[in-house]
Amino acid sequence: MQQQQQLRQLLLDWEAGPPTALALLGGSIAALAAWRWLGEQQIQRKMEEARRSRDRGVKKIEKAVQQFREQVSRVQSADILSLPLVELARRLREGSLSPETVLYTYIEKALEVTQQTNCLRHFIPECEEQLQEIRRRKEKGLLYGIPVSIKDHIGHKGHLSTCGLVQFLNAPVQEDSVLVQVLKRQGAIPFALTNVPQSLFSYDCSNVIFGQTLNPLNHKKSPGGSSGGEGALIAGGGSILGFGSDIGGSIRLPSSFCGLCGLKPTSERLSLSGASGPINGILSVPGALGPMARDVDSLALCMKALLCKEMFQLDPTVPPIPFNEEVSP
Repeated sequence: MQQQQQLRQLLLDWEAGPPTALALLGGSIAALAAWRWLGEQQIQRKMEEARRSRDRGVKKIEKAVQQFREQVSRVQSADILSLPLVELARRLREGSLSPETVLYTYIEKALEVTQQTNCLRHFIPECEEQLQEIRRRKEKGLLYGIPVSIKDHIGHKGHLSTCGLVQFLNAPVQEDSVLVQVLKRQGAIPFALTNVPQSLFSYDCSNVIFGQTLNPLNHKKSPGGSSGGEGALIAGGGSILGFGSDIGGSIRLPSSFCGLCGLKPTSERLSLSGASGPINGILSVPGALGPMARDVDSLALCMKALLCKEMFQLDPTVPPIPFNEEVSP
């Protein structure tokens, strides 16, 4: 608005006398250039702070893994990482594996995978609090002790949902999304947020803030998008169960590119409440949140856990249709 008023004034001044108008024009152009430069500097500072925050999170979680390793020196990491989700969940519920051991084993592997592929946007340090929370409960949910990763724009309290855009770098989420709330009630432990392409509308996985994510199977290839960070992390072994979103292939493409199984449920089968997006009000082409994992049995267990009374109570717009075990694999 201010620039428009300046231009109108220039036209009036030109009628009064060209030399005066030229002088004012030069001043206006200089002001606009300075205004643009200041804006670019502010954007650069926001991006640098976001990267520093990510680095601080990595160092904090590395320290936590190191402390765990000092306390528990003998951990069969390879054996834990090789277990299918269904078997891992069974062992955690029966107590033959501890949630601490599984969580820190996967965090350690995720650190390795993201160093190679840049698939993580941020670790979730609060996962240690969630770990203690589930230990205090008497009832164990279907996903008790399972470490899970979530796509950048699926809201987790205290963390950003950037969608790969600078404009969302200064507004941490105030409340967990419904999906995250249900996961926690089922005993899962969200431990990482994964990278996405700018604006989410891309078959690749790159943004100007956190950079390019690589395919763990071939670093010269893309992991796909827009749930590319999830695809890379799971395919690299750093997560056993992850959550993406899909409108035109954003779960299905990364799953295909990375050799995984992914499910785009019917729209509104799982709550979208708390999942942000770069554009609001898209009604004709609805999206969906869905799981990504190594095999179909993992997807079935995940959907069985999520389609519970908590999901239907927290978001009344979700049809209260429970999981049908008769049609599951």
